[in-house]
Amino acid sequence: MQTKTHISARDLTVSYGEQQALNHISIDIPDKKITAIIGPSGCGKTTLLKSFNRLLDLQDGVRVAGQVLVDGENIYDPGVEKTHLRKRMGLLSQRPTVLPMSIYDNVVYGLRIHGVKDKKILDQAVERYLQEANLWSEVKDRLHSSATRLSIGQQQRLCLARGLAVEPEIILGDEPTSALDPVSAEQIEQRFLVLKNQYTIVLVTHILRQAKRLADYVIFLYLGNLIEHGPAEQVLNNPRYAKTQAYIEGKFIEEPTIHKEITLQKERSADYLTSTLLALDELQVDQVLKVVVDSEPTMNEISKAVELKCHKILEVKRIDLLHWEIIIQKQNVNFII
Repeated sequence: MQTKTHISARDLTVSYGEQQALNHISIDIPDKKITAIIGPSGCGKTTLLKSFNRLLDLQDGVRVAGQVLVDGENIYDPGVEKTHLRKRMGLLSQRPTVLPMSIYDNVVYGLRIHGVKDKKILDQAVERYLQEANLWSEVKDRLHSSATRLSIGQQQRLCLARGLAVEPEIILGDEPTSALDPVSAEQIEQRFLVLKNQYTIVLVTHILRQAKRLADYVIFLYLGNLIEHGPAEQVLNNPRYAKTQAYIEGKFIEEPTIHKEITLQKERSADYLTSTLLALDELQVDQVLKVVVDSEPTMNEISKAVELKCHKILEVKRIDLLHWEIIIQKQNVNFII
């Protein structure tokens, strides 16, 4: 059965001043699954996450191009009401940000902002969402004490309860366990595994073991480019591209040395492949060819055909609105054009 898509990025590009942080990202986030965004520091993970709830709008000098669709609606359309959008998405940051008030008031803070005043409804919400965050049994007898007295792990679960109380569709986590001790981190992870039955969860993590424990789907970013994405089992255990493999193995990610480059535009389909294979034929084994093409279908066609010839695709990425780049390493094979 095909998995429903909840969030989609379409040709998403984000820049901070002159620095481009995301480069033409197109990706689908599955509904009611845990998606992990992985990659080295500074690769654009948090930028991608914050593009989903428009928190990027709060920063000066940020430019966003492209689309982010939530349930098919482009959240960057001028008429979108941002407060309503963010209500649909709970956010857990790296460090918990409890409000300087009681545990009870933290949980119902969002409800009160949205006009809920009935004490019975508020009381029920406090118990329900503290239970969902696996915190109720620890704090039920001190609901009106200060939230700042909780341990950091308890504070993070309180932030989770506060986010759930406004009944979001999506939970976003920006390295939500990085500041926690192992026991507290495990408690948060266990809640995610339960909550994914009701919510779409998107996590930024720099911990590969965590991605392996939690993720149903994985997105690998490097230097603002989308390198690889797919089911977690495939990306983490049998990655298609060299940079993904290097990152997962903890190796230094190297840019391949390009020995030949060709640009193919407005040619017939058969000519694309012929030109590519002729260029490969001129290389020695293990040398690298860069092919630039002018459409995604052409990129897919060449990639599949070259792999059938047993050559190795090192990387495929979009480089601008019109063009795709295919990095091919020649293997020791005989082929017939």
